[in-house]
Amino acid sequence: MVHDFILVYALDSGVGSQEDVLRELADSDCADATVGWGRPGHVGLAFSREASDRDAAVTLATLQMAQALPGAVLVRVDAA
Repeated sequence: MVHDFILVYALDSGVGSQEDVLRELADSDCADATVGWGRPGHVGLAFSREASDRDAAVTLATLQMAQALPGAVLVRVDAA
């Protein structure tokens, strides 16, 4: 089953520019996310992931984000 959700992260101050963030995400397992910029220092990632349940999809995406953008702090998880 496909699960749609949004992860919102507060970025570490040393992460660099938006282009740097996009480059890191493009080179990661989160390349399938649609990226949105709202509040300064934050990034939203919309996912549509196949998984047995929503929790499994969210857990995998958060683990992949931890590798892609170390230091980013998960602020919230929203339904898409």
